Amino acid sequence: MKKTIIAIAALATLFSCSQSPSNSNDNNQAVVNDFLSDISSLEEQEKPIKTFVSVAQETADKVVDLDKTNIKDVLETAHGYQHLVIVTGNHTIVNIEHDELNNCKQSGSWGACMPYAEGYIKKGDLVFQEGYINNIIGTPDNQERVAYFFGEM
Repeated sequence: MKKTIIAIAALATLFSCSQSPSNSNDNNQAVVNDFLSDISSLEEQEKPIKTFVSVAQETADKVVDLDKTNIKDVLETAHGYQHLVIVTGNHTIVNIEHDELNNCKQSGSWGACMPYAEGYIKKGDLVFQEGYINNIIGTPDNQERVAYFFGEM
């Protein structure tokens, strides 16, 4: 009887340990999936942009460092994806839906037609933003900007 109890306890421990990483990965992936379907879901995260970036680095279909020299290529590539998410530093995130790529406004500082998007700027709390991305991600400078592509078409 004692051996049976020990065996059951060992199996329960093994099963719970093997489930944790999977559940953790599912929960992490949910951060990205939830944001792509409803950006307000990011407001529920403790470290929203940092959490998104850590998951997106592993789950995005494509990841590209973004700057003025490649913005046109990035936006052209985005036509092959459902979502383009741009993160500036650890403080700004925008989601550009595929349908909004052609709803753009020429930006002199970026030298490209910048699409409409929704996102957040972190100023203590997340502050909701919507508009053309040049007004959200700022002007080209030495800040790190990364483009994440999701949902290859």
